[in-house]
This record gives sequence, structure tokens and C-alpha cells, in this order.
Amino acid sequence: MNMLSITFAWLFLALFLLYWLSCSYTKIQNQILLIASYAFVAWFSLSSAVIMLIYSLLIYYLGLFIHKTNKSRAGYSLLALLIIGFFTAFKYYPAARESLQTSFSQIDLPVVNILVPLGLSFYLFHSVSYIVSIARKEIAPARLVSTLLYISFFPSVVSGPINRASHFLPQIDAATPRRLGNIQKPVCLLALALAKLFLCSAWLAGQYVNPVFDSPESATPLQLIVAVYAYAWQIYFNFSGYTHLVTALAALLGFSLPVNFNAPYQAKNLPDFWARWHISLSTFIRDYIYIPLGGNRRGFMRKNINLLIAMALSGLWHGTGVNFILWGAIHGIGLVIFNYKTRWLPGKHSGPVRLLLSRLLTFHFICFAWIFFRASDVASAWRILSGIGQLSFSSLLSAPEGATILLFFIFFIIYPRLYSLRISVGALICRIPWLYFPLPLALFLTLIFFFAPAGLPEFIYANF
Repeated sequence: MNMLSITFAWLFLALFLLYWLSCSYTKIQNQILLIASYAFVAWFSLSSAVIMLIYSLLIYYLGLFIHKTNKSRAGYSLLALLIIGFFTAFKYYPAARESLQTSFSQIDLPVVNILVPLGLSFYLFHSVSYIVSIARKEIAPARLVSTLLYISFFPSVVSGPINRASHFLPQIDAATPRRLGNIQKPVCLLALALAKLFLCSAWLAGQYVNPVFDSPESATPLQLIVAVYAYAWQIYFNFSGYTHLVTALAALLGFSLPVNFNAPYQAKNLPDFWARWHISLSTFIRDYIYIPLGGNRRGFMRKNINLLIAMALSGLWHGTGVNFILWGAIHGIGLVIFNYKTRWLPGKHSGPVRLLLSRLLTFHFICFAWIFFRASDVASAWRILSGIGQLSFSSLLSAPEGATILLFFIFFIIYPRLYSLRISVGALICRIPWLYFPLPLALFLTLIFFFAPAGLPEFIYANF
């Protein structure tokens, strides 16, 4: 069930009314949310709900085991086996079975007819946070219903953000009844999400991205460049729009989710980008992969090796193709290069021109990496890169795509101003009295759906 469908809207409205009619009983609200979360996953695939339940029960009992025995290392080993087992069985093995069968033709490998379980990558992240928090004595094991709800919470189970156990479980087990705060803020956030998803992301995908990435061999160098720029903005609008959507839904249910985006294309270098992009993932990689590997505590060389490993694993998490591993490795190499540059050439105070050049360099490095992320395979990525390499300066001035690139460049320059303006306008709209609030909201939504392409936009990160 698509969260942007009319069916979901009506079902969420019914859930909203039932949920707040039980506002005096937090445990009943939790049970309602748990049923709704499993129903949401089962709507896509009953097997996905069953797999999530089995995994969640194993995590629940593993948490009890660690708490009672204090055997953290054994608990971590069991957690690692669970994660590797579920990822291999349901994500990596089905994708690699055909090539494995070719390599081992004398063995008849079993066929797994289960699609990748919905939300697998994200609820595995939640389980890591839960088990590590128990092992570090940050939290005590939660009740069964609370644990199941934390892992399966439907607004964020498909594409995040990643909820830390120490932040989210106290909201589930709140001692006082939940209260619905200022409803205008989540409604404004919903409207912004619809604008980003239906209008910005869907339009860029249909107009520039999909036609070129689906058949890069038939595109001109300028069309390839436009498609790469467009994809950089499409994935930003798509994922940040989805984050706005689920944050608003969670707020309407009395929960707060972590901030996941902070104007990422304002970043002046690669570490700054990862401090702004998919923040819940980047901090997860830092806290649960990079730091346990040793972080920067074992010397400069080991620090950079740890970065490469962490980013390569991030790429592997995103998908089974070599192109995803390359995407992660490219970012890892970029971070290592930045570390060496900072060590050998310490930065000086930068003015506006230098800041703009830093932003442009960072953005283009990110766009280069996005090619491997979006391309169907490595061969397609190389075709795009080789096609861009044939660009001539004369075509940039004469072809119509040159004007499109100029518009992208102007938008990139004014993006920080637009971001600040959006925050200011949003704060102003949220202060409009309820009597007048429906009018600008209705006008805004009408404009969105009037100009938006037909159909429901996809959630890019739901594929991971």
C-alpha cells in the first residue's frame, strides 16, 4: 500500500481517530499501532510480515539473554549471525543465485521465491541499536509489545529514518499519556512532502532522469549531464520528501523522529555532506561500524582504512550490485583524500567565492558517485561516463540542454537562500489561525496536483 495513495489516507484517518479515542491508555495505543504496523507490511506481502515477526522475536529474546547473562560478546556474535543470515537468505542469495548456479553447475541450488522482505534493511538497523543499547546498559530490555512496535513502527519501517532505541523506546513506554500538539506543523510538513514527491521528484524523474538512465547509449553528452544533475536533485527531493511525510505521520501519532536532512547540497566538503545527508544512516555508520572498528583512535592510516571499510559496507547495504559497492567506495576514497588534504594543506578562512567553489566541487563529486548509484549496473555507469567524456564546448553553447544546465547552476547557487526562505515561510504559515489555515493549504495542494505528473511517485529508498 503506497503511503501516497487515497486508500492509505482513508485508513490512516481511521487509525488516527481510533488511536486518539484511546489517548488515556498508552498500552492500548501501542497495541493498535503494532497491529497497524504488521497490517501495513502484510498488505505488501504476508511473508514479509512473518519474517519480520520471526526476526523481532529472536531479537527480543537475544536482548533478554544479554541482559540476564552480561555476555555482550556472545550477544554481538549472535546478532551478527542473525543479520548475515537474514541478509544472505532474503537479499543477497536470491540476487546472486543465477551466477552461483553457473559457477557450481554440479550442485542444484535451492530457489528462494520470497521477494526481499519489506523494510528488511531498516528493521535490521533498529535491531542493532536495540541490542547494542542493552549491552551498553543504556536501556533495559523492553516489553515484548514495545520491542515489536519499535522494530516495526510503520511510518519509518520502509525507508527510515533510523530510530535509535534509546530515543524511541522511551516514547513508546511513556509514563504519561501522549498528547497531540500543534497539528498545523505536521500538516504543513505533509504538504511540503507532497510537493517534493509529486511535483519535484516525479517531474525530474519523468522529464530528465529515467529516459536517459534507461538507455544511456542513445543520449547525447549534454543529455547525460542533465540527467546526472537531475538525479542528484530527484533523490534529494524524493528521500527528504519521504522523511517529511513519515515525520508528519509520526507527529500526528504523538512521536518524534530524528532529523534526517539538513540542506545537504550546501555542504562545502564531503564530511560536511555526510553530516547533512541521511543523518540517521551516517551517524549509524559512525557509531556502529566506524567507531567499533577503531575510529580515529589507532592512528591516521587506520582511521582512513576504517572509513573505507565503513563506506564500502554502506554501499553493500544499499544493494547487491557491484555498482553500489563502488558508490560506497568512491565516497570512502573521497573522505580519505579530504583527510590527507586537511593534514597536508590546512584550510584557511574562506570567502564567499571560495565557499561557492568548494560547494561546486563537493556537489560534482557527489554527482559522479550518484552515477554508479542510479545506473542499472557498472557497464551502464561506464557508458554514461564515457558519453560525458565526449562533451564539446561548442555543443554546450548551441544545444538546448545548455540552457537547462545553466538553470541547474543558478538553482544550485540560490539553493541556500531558498532553503532559508522555505523554513521562514513554513514557520509563518504554521502560525496562521485555524479559521484561515485551510484556504492557503487547499490552494497549495491544488497547485501541486495540477502541475504534478500523473501517477504515484516511487520511494527510491524503499528498494533498499
